[in-house]
Amino acid sequence: MNESHRIKNHVLRLSFDMATENILLVINEIAIKMLRMENHLTTEAAASYLNVSQARVRKLIKDGRLIAEKRGRDHLIQEADLEHFKNHGRKNVGRPLENGRAGARVAEDEPRHHAKNLKGTPLGNGEILAGDALNVLPTLASSEFQLIIADPPYFQVLLDESWDNTWESTDDYLDWTLKWVCECKRLLRPDGILYVFGQLGKREHVWLHVCSLLTKEMQFHDMIIWDRAVGYNERYDSFTPQYEMILALRHAGNSTPFFDKDAVRLQYDEDTIQTYLKDKRYKDMHARERHLRKGKYATNILRVPSLKGASKEKIGHPSQKPIALINQLILSASRKGDKVLDPFLGSGTTAASAEQLGRKWIGIELKPEYNEISRKRINGILATPEFSLY
Repeated sequence: MNESHRIKNHVLRLSFDMATENILLVINEIAIKMLRMENHLTTEAAASYLNVSQARVRKLIKDGRLIAEKRGRDHLIQEADLEHFKNHGRKNVGRPLENGRAGARVAEDEPRHHAKNLKGTPLGNGEILAGDALNVLPTLASSEFQLIIADPPYFQVLLDESWDNTWESTDDYLDWTLKWVCECKRLLRPDGILYVFGQLGKREHVWLHVCSLLTKEMQFHDMIIWDRAVGYNERYDSFTPQYEMILALRHAGNSTPFFDKDAVRLQYDEDTIQTYLKDKRYKDMHARERHLRKGKYATNILRVPSLKGASKEKIGHPSQKPIALINQLILSASRKGDKVLDPFLGSGTTAASAEQLGRKWIGIELKPEYNEISRKRINGILATPEFSLY
């Protein structure tokens, strides 16, 4: 009996030790999760923070206005995202639970925090900041821009231009690309879009690596094809290239960027409208005609002729984009009064488009000669505001 009791007690002690160890492991796991969730709020806590109902918070998450992570039946919201929404929400969150205004009332745009000795050139609704993008971007305030349009050097495409041949290797170029994109991600509003121009070709295969790299850092949103209408005869072993690409990126997967499809409808000509109106299947022809006169939705293949040497719009930059192309990006992905950023301003097309379309803008450019081109271009618009390039 004594031996059996001893064995039984030993087994009980082992069982207790194992149970204790398992409990400690569970407690440790919970502690780790709590540390990870330290800066996260549940929808109930978020509702209290914003002084609205929990149902309203869920609706904001569903609409993509609040970035949240699904956790069981609830969502977790980062405190920083909630604070941003409170200070920079584009509309009231909803009816307050108590008298007074809701906590997420529209706030004035926070001021930029310029680095020392960083002087911009105010022009119209915007400003040109001279310098290297990697040095200038960190001086701008977070979540300041609704839209960012980046047309960076493609890397060893324009072999005669020093600014396109700065990097010793593809890896160096990719490292540089990731750095400025991470800064742009910080500067982009939760419902904003970042457009990045790129090109595929015999030498430009690095663009495939750029797309792969950037879609790991941000959420893929779309790939827009810019049909240049005219090819550039640089290949003799395949079809003549005629397009470039625009990678569209947004924040987290559940974010919903602002996009106004009606702003970039394509108008039908009168003959086409009259042909469609002959279709007898529609009973309300007046409604049918109103619909047709609105035009059709633009696809993600944008056909805009590239600029040739004889073009009146061409002003001295080897990779200048047509303003008609940039207009479509700005009209659809921003509202009047929104801020637009171009970290590689070049010939100033983004600034010119934003100025004419009533957007605020900031352009960053390293080359003094291109800054001068942009300055003259904007001054020309300001001198003749009724003049339009599109």
